[in-house]
Amino acid sequence: RAPLAMVLVPTRELAQQVTDALTPYATAVNLRLATVVGGMSITKQSATLRRGAEVLVATPGRLKDLIERGDCRLDQVAITVLDEADQMADMGFMPQV
Repeated sequence: RAPLAMVLVPTRELAQQVTDALTPYATAVNLRLATVVGGMSITKQSATLRRGAEVLVATPGRLKDLIERGDCRLDQVAITVLDEADQMADMGFMPQV
């Protein structure tokens, strides 16, 4: 299944913090989280997305890679959060965003 909500963050450290903060809530309402960031195995992240996740936490570069590979679809995303959007702009991620 395609994600229903997405949190876009500039760094993998922030992605981990967001994932850690969301996990108890997601568990309580039976939602699956997927975190996709650079510097980690793209193969494992692709497999996680194929298994399905309702909430996606991602960095722009890795998300772009997964979309280009056909491993991630965003057509079902109804809620998008841009966390630290100013930092993503400063880091040059606006084309991916």
